[in-house]
Amino acid sequence: MQEERKTYQETKDIDLVHRMLKEQFESFLKGTLGLDEKLKEEILKRGWGLAGIKKGNTIIATKIPKSGYLAEYIKETNPEKKRQYYCHCPRMRDALKTSEAISPTYCYCGAGFYKGIWEEILQKPVEVKLLESVLKGDDVCKIAVHLPLSQSTASTPARV
Repeated sequence: MQEERKTYQETKDIDLVHRMLKEQFESFLKGTLGLDEKLKEEILKRGWGLAGIKKGNTIIATKIPKSGYLAEYIKETNPEKKRQYYCHCPRMRDALKTSEAISPTYCYCGAGFYKGIWEEILQKPVEVKLLESVLKGDDVCKIAVHLPLSQSTASTPARV
């Protein structure tokens, strides 16, 4: 995040930094994961990935399924198996296989990933809120990252 942090410090343009993160994610999908264009576009359309979708001073970040299980997740039709393929956390994947009851609060660990990234870039605290979680029965984990109002270039902040 050093390049994004430096860019933000020099420009104070959060939209520019957001575009940088989107470009990095697209490069990751194509280069590192070697996804074909159709699957890459499907992932981007869903708003998955680190950059998420920026609305005012809020970024809605939907975690991408665990990369090792991405193809299985996309193909799977059984909602329970789909959630098992999705989660990055091995403990949660095991719990989902056994129907072990674990509080969705545990998913704030994953939300902390996004919190840490944006706090590193901005050098200011941000708030995160868990919107969806596979532990709550959702198909994805979706996190709202609320940027400090003074950091947004949008004229009207959106709250989720």
